[in-house]
Amino acid sequence: MTPPPPPAPRRPLKILQVASHFPNWGGAEIHILNLTERLLARGHDVTVSCRPGYFVEREAQQRGFKIFHATVRKQQDWQDARPYGRFIKENKFDVVHSHWRADYLVAPTLARLAHVPVVVMSHHSPYPLQLKEVLFFPRFIRNRFIALSESVRQTLIRCGLRPDSVVTIHHGTDIAAFQKTTIPPESVRAEWGIPAGRVVIGIAGRLASEKGVTDVVRAMGNRPELPLHLVLIGAGKLEDEIRALCEARDLKDHVTFAGFRTDVNNAIAALDALILPSTWAEPCAAVVQQAMALGKPVVGTNTGGTPEMIVHEETGFISEPGAVDRMGDVLARLCAMTEEERSEMGERGRVRVESLFTLDIMVDKIEQLYYSEWECARQKNKGKVAQ
Repeated sequence: MTPPPPPAPRRPLKILQVASHFPNWGGAEIHILNLTERLLARGHDVTVSCRPGYFVEREAQQRGFKIFHATVRKQQDWQDARPYGRFIKENKFDVVHSHWRADYLVAPTLARLAHVPVVVMSHHSPYPLQLKEVLFFPRFIRNRFIALSESVRQTLIRCGLRPDSVVTIHHGTDIAAFQKTTIPPESVRAEWGIPAGRVVIGIAGRLASEKGVTDVVRAMGNRPELPLHLVLIGAGKLEDEIRALCEARDLKDHVTFAGFRTDVNNAIAALDALILPSTWAEPCAAVVQQAMALGKPVVGTNTGGTPEMIVHEETGFISEPGAVDRMGDVLARLCAMTEEERSEMGERGRVRVESLFTLDIMVDKIEQLYYSEWECARQKNKGKVAQ
């Protein structure tokens, strides 16, 4: 029997990544840059549309990406639409991919007017769409929304988008890069001045009310018998309030304010467990994947995309947002575990993240979505010509 011929090689795509409204460093910005870098490595022709002076532009320049300076300032800003539309039309893009709701109208509409086959929008936020967006997108945009967690997908569906128009593609982490620590954990602990014999837990991120940091401090204050030490890796407007709470609960010697660090992997590697006590719906917190990649148990709250990554009692624990007593019980369970048991739990997390949440897995799924939508558009055009 003659074997079937091999599939025809897929031609590289010409892609515009739209990131006009990301002024600072954060998860969405890193996602766009990493996605662009991996797509370029696969042979695609990728341009990043961004505003001058923003973080994405600076980082894109350093990485040698092609850049188009978009000056769109808000969702319905059509003032500079003409040069933007001309740029999209002249470049004959196969895909235009917008990454924030402020870019959901102008760039996709101009792409449709320029007959771009594939228009994709990623929703990096847990917040719902507005009614005007729900009415506009299915009628004029038509292609796919990417939700970065199933929680976000369900939010978009509840807003009125068709279920078949929204696909879940979890954010992925560059696991290999994050696992390359450069400072031994014991050296980091010594830098923090943590006494021997303590179970070291950490929170990595902004010190803001929605991050639930004070819930963990209160839980520790309620359980003074636990040999815990909390490290706060990050900075934010809530720092003074947290310091005052630590003073009031007699926890000054059990909490370290490590500040912002660029080597977050070295900091997390020095922990016994990572805590993500957020009270808001974290869409798909990269720090959960990063801690799992380093073999650390993760304690998260039952909100947003966090329960999609953590398997309760297998790779970590799930608590309820704002439930201080429940958090105290979880911390007690962590302390009751032996070092070997915590290590085994973290190892199960490492296996899980490497099989489900890597950067390459994410890029594979996005690339496949591009191609499937591009092929659908091509077949539709063939049908129109035949008619």
